[in-house]
Amino acid sequence: MIEDNDDFDFNHEFSDEENEEFEKQRKEEERRLHEHPLYVQAKEIMAIVDTLMDTASEEAREMHESTLRESAMIVCAKLASGLMSDSYVICMQKASIIRDHAEYLRLSNHSLNYSESFDPKYVNLFREEMEKFRELFKLWAVEIHKMEPDFEDTDWGLFIK
Repeated sequence: MIEDNDDFDFNHEFSDEENEEFEKQRKEEERRLHEHPLYVQAKEIMAIVDTLMDTASEEAREMHESTLRESAMIVCAKLASGLMSDSYVICMQKASIIRDHAEYLRLSNHSLNYSESFDPKYVNLFREEMEKFRELFKLWAVEIHKMEPDFEDTDWGLFIK
């Protein structure tokens, strides 16, 4: 059963000043995200994955494209929401997902390297950029660990300090 919440008026209309302030804050947060080194690096990796797939043989593209592009997109999306959050638990959840997909991308480099279907210079560039991403990710992880827990994960016991 859903109870009415008298504290929030869903029909409230915001003043022009309130809307302007909200829009200003949103643009500032978006600017910070797009300038964050880890996000910039994630976008670079996405571009490299696109180039790798665009220059690969049809057979190699069929084998690798969906999983590599999917992981690169998930990394960018989860990173955007994680970097914008002040919640320890949300950041940890996003970081866990990012780590899984980034590690898949990083390790996929080995199979790409042995395939003759990919340009070796792009494969090497991909490996170098994934290592840069990993180092930047570790710096973000330090920042997350400095955050105060805002939720006790007693149900799963995963995000407990």
